[in-house]
Amino acid sequence: MPEPQTRQLPARIGAVLFDMDNTLVASEDAWFAASRKLWEDAGADSTGKGILGGTVYDVVDAYLLDFPGSDRDELSQRLISTLGAALAEGVRPTAGALDLIGRLSARLPITIASNSPSVIVQQVVAALRWQSMFTAALGTEDVANPKPAPDLYTTAALRCGVDIADCVIFEDSPMGAAAARAAGAYLVTIGPEAAHLGDLNVADLTDPRILNWHPEVIR
Repeated sequence: MPEPQTRQLPARIGAVLFDMDNTLVASEDAWFAASRKLWEDAGADSTGKGILGGTVYDVVDAYLLDFPGSDRDELSQRLISTLGAALAEGVRPTAGALDLIGRLSARLPITIASNSPSVIVQQVVAALRWQSMFTAALGTEDVANPKPAPDLYTTAALRCGVDIADCVIFEDSPMGAAAARAAGAYLVTIGPEAAHLGDLNVADLTDPRILNWHPEVIR
């Protein structure tokens, strides 16, 4: 059943924390292409091997189930390199992302908190020239435990100097939604995969409730 259009985002917040892949950046195809190449290089079928919202090590551990004894660190570096090359061919914001982060960054702290490797997060932010918009841009090497643990989001809130309970998180995957829920923030889910896991679900960032959202900052 479609969600009632009357549900609104919080009017007063401390910061906004964003997942990156498929939330702010259309990068799912690059992730799946990089993952697929691991299996194809071994002459195997990669069908069903993508892990939505997962980390490089989640993909590598799935590979190791098929090919035990392979070098985990070497595979991880190979996957990061392939992913970086795929993203370098052209990275673009998701629909509505640039408008939203431009509008919010002028009013309050915003961060990226991604399950991508930190080097990939920095590559994407630099490619899109977003450095000045974000208080922090965090990847998996910036915390002890990646999603579904809450560490990325609690650390992002700390970088913004705000209570996580006063934050809004945007996520697209069940794994990321679990992290946001564990952190204790208000959660907006994007798309169908985590539609029933948040406080509000939207098809994308061009939803009228997002376009018309001008929150006040909690001081």
